[in-house]
Amino acid sequence: MKKSMGFNRNVIEGIYAHSQRRKNWVFYDADPSLEGIDALAQWQVDGVIGHFFDEELLGRVLALDIPLVNTTDSLLGLNGALSDVNHQAVGRMAGEYFLGLGFKNFGYVGNGILQYSKQRLSGYKEALGGGNVVDTCFVAYLPQIVSAAESHQVREKMKQWVSGLKKPAAVFCSNDIPARDLADVCLELNVSVPGEIAILGVDNDFVECRLSRPPLSSIEIPAAKVGYAAAEMLADMLNKRELRHDGHFSPEPIRVVERGSTSMNAVMDPHVRTVLEYADAHLANVKDVAELVNQVPLSRRNLELRVQSSIGMSLWSMMLSKRVGYARVLLVEKDSSVGEVSERCGFASVRRFSEVFRKATGFSPRDFKKNSSRVL
Repeated sequence: MKKSMGFNRNVIEGIYAHSQRRKNWVFYDADPSLEGIDALAQWQVDGVIGHFFDEELLGRVLALDIPLVNTTDSLLGLNGALSDVNHQAVGRMAGEYFLGLGFKNFGYVGNGILQYSKQRLSGYKEALGGGNVVDTCFVAYLPQIVSAAESHQVREKMKQWVSGLKKPAAVFCSNDIPARDLADVCLELNVSVPGEIAILGVDNDFVECRLSRPPLSSIEIPAAKVGYAAAEMLADMLNKRELRHDGHFSPEPIRVVERGSTSMNAVMDPHVRTVLEYADAHLANVKDVAELVNQVPLSRRNLELRVQSSIGMSLWSMMLSKRVGYARVLLVEKDSSVGEVSERCGFASVRRFSEVFRKATGFSPRDFKKNSSRVL
């Protein structure tokens, strides 16, 4: 797998964490290329964990007839063990986040062929609802490293797309790599980020996010957990045991890590923006809607109408959405109990917390913590 990708580096950390329990494991590092596959045969390896998005390469590995776990759901109809994030949920998180910021115009940049990108787009559209149109820009080179000529073609395509995009717009990118490319294109075109286009990537890749101008907001995913589960399944295969996770591990994304490429500036109504900022600052302490209404010189009905118009939800639904988002972050911490998270997020009881969290995510807090907690 390409170690230049932040996702893969974190997957490797998870594999390494699991390997500490198996002192007889020896690792060989092969490039995702035909030469790398030939090297696997020469080394006579017992099993493979790989990030396979190319059918020819995957076919060559399958021909070796050895245990294999894939860490990317990129190819249609892929059979065998798979450990990868829930891409539909990643897209939904992006859509919900942008709706909460008050955007009305939406875009997506990603690969139009690979399954993970298509699933993220599907989840994105699902969260935005049928009334919102998503303007798409498909760049087929990802995730391969491309030549200078191909990179130029991609940039030109992005420029044309950005120029025609209705603004202000929220653009979700399938990964941090195209998100950084998009930020570079906006800089070249003098398109303000996040003023005219807000950009959200995936992977929370330290290098891509910090080197971008402005720094990228990104969805953090449990890549180390993906790697750990992949190693667990490979161990099961090598020991001829029944596969854990039924051979398909698909954890939920963790959270949106906010940086400079997204902003509340899309919420043009200053009173709504004031209430949203107050809700963020007093997340655990807001007792009721009246407290939110008291922050602005408006009646409750007037404010409710403005909030509904700006972000598509009621005042209290907004409050609960923010609390659930913060709870997702806290639940992946190893030392946090469900009771502590409930209290820190401002819920009156663990029972109420569980009801709200399950309705929003489809999981109980305990199940979410079990499935998505960090390995390292």
